[in-house]
Amino acid sequence: MRHITFLIVLLLAASSLPDACAQRSQRKISWVNPKIANVKGLEHKVLASKSLGHDVGYAVWTPPKYDADEEVRYPVVYFLHGAGGTEASDSGGFSSLVASGIRNGAFPEAICVFPNGGMSGYRGEVESMIIDELIPLIDRDYRTKAEASGRALAGFSMGGAGSVRLSILHPELFCAAGSWGGALSWRGSGEDSPLLPAARTSAKKLKSNKFALLTINGDQDRPEAFAPLNKILKPHEIPHKVVTLDDTKHNLGHYYERSADTMLAFLAKQLRGDNAAATAPKRTVRVLTIGNSFAGNARKYLKQIAADGGVDMVIGTANLGGCTLERHAALAKQSATDPANKPYTRVVGSKRSKLSLQEYLVADEWDYVTVQQMSALSFKPETYHPHIDELVAIIRELAPNAELLIHETWAYRPDSDLLKKWGMTQAEMHAGIVNAYGRVAKKFDAKFIPVGSAFNKYRTTEGRRVVVPDPGYDFDNPVHPQLPDQSNSLVVGWYWDTKGEQPKLRIDFKHANIAGCYLAGLVWYEALTGNDARQIEYTPRGIKEGDESFLREVAHSVSFSRHSEQAN
Repeated sequence: MRHITFLIVLLLAASSLPDACAQRSQRKISWVNPKIANVKGLEHKVLASKSLGHDVGYAVWTPPKYDADEEVRYPVVYFLHGAGGTEASDSGGFSSLVASGIRNGAFPEAICVFPNGGMSGYRGEVESMIIDELIPLIDRDYRTKAEASGRALAGFSMGGAGSVRLSILHPELFCAAGSWGGALSWRGSGEDSPLLPAARTSAKKLKSNKFALLTINGDQDRPEAFAPLNKILKPHEIPHKVVTLDDTKHNLGHYYERSADTMLAFLAKQLRGDNAAATAPKRTVRVLTIGNSFAGNARKYLKQIAADGGVDMVIGTANLGGCTLERHAALAKQSATDPANKPYTRVVGSKRSKLSLQEYLVADEWDYVTVQQMSALSFKPETYHPHIDELVAIIRELAPNAELLIHETWAYRPDSDLLKKWGMTQAEMHAGIVNAYGRVAKKFDAKFIPVGSAFNKYRTTEGRRVVVPDPGYDFDNPVHPQLPDQSNSLVVGWYWDTKGEQPKLRIDFKHANIAGCYLAGLVWYEALTGNDARQIEYTPRGIKEGDESFLREVAHSVSFSRHSEQAN
């Protein structure tokens, strides 16, 4: 590749400026710069940034085959310019290097994105613009591999340091960072950099994402720039390659000329996943659920969540709508005397079969079996026995190696007709649920899946309470398709039934909506795997922007202390 870089160096050397940190605040920033290099596949775009409060330019380069196959998805390299640069500064040079690497087979087909970082150091509003706005926008508008393994950062000077900074502070997003001529801090050795404690916190996630770091510095350009960070990453076995270039000043053209092959080879290896860990077999967890639609809600996104965490989740579904513990036990008794009684459906690939509970229990080597009560009886301890005792006896006889888990369900929404009928509040129903399930868990020495507790924590967090009924909605004269405001609801709530001749406004105050199913799935994921739900990146469509991290935090907090609310 070196034979083509000389031309690029000539084009870019003049635009490669050193960081003048003392003058950062004095320089006038041009946020939109549409005059970019005439490189095939390179386009200029403008983002109306909420974080910045004004438009900001960015450039996107797509590889030659991008338009040829609409099914292929591509990794993305985000290249961050140095101080004094813009989205136009390095977009032509770096995308040309990548294009050459693709032609030579040295680099995977990839998209390159060039944000305008101003003089920010990629902190504050610019950091928010890139992380919260630009990356989601690119994943929406382009066919990207929208996961950490398909996303890398690289940059020069302020951008090199910024690439390392963003990858450490947002370890869930990237698999690699490459820095040319960067440092941990503008002055000093970097020992006091706030990035160091952040690296300790992020180390587990960085390792799980197979993250690697490459820092390249000239011998006259602070080659010790990332030594303190290296000391932190090394014990965690996070690769950090350090390269020092002889007779190299703070000039991007020189870095391109002397180390472009090194940088591209590093990024290519990470984006291709060329390491043994990438091909390691996934862990498999097998769980059989004995329940009803609430178990169905909890497992709706469980496979996707587990896959994101590196786990293959095999789920058996001995579930029947509205089924009580009493009915499950009665059906098992019937099947014991009548082998033709097979009330449950098992789906494996495209094959469907009918099974009794006894047959389902021996159909696989289950790691876990879960049980739950029907929601309307969930807060009544007297409805559990002797039915759950009979079910547990069958489970322990036919699946002796499976661990019993108690699935704690959730309380109804405050505008539930049943709560009004019972003269009960949501808080009182939740307290009854905790008590009833806690007693069962204690009796059978079983672990807990605290979904109801997660719902309650979310609902009782300041600013998360759902306001029902919506005071601004005319329930006497509803107009299709308008719905009441149901912000923060974890259940379906009001919806329009359009099956008849005229749409009818109805309410579902019990079954989980997208956010509720996601929260339940995250809680199950922690209970079944022991993994931290906060490290999950997968988010189903329909989750309100910004809510996904809070839902993960709630799931982890109740799972971590999942026995704390159980009855004594």
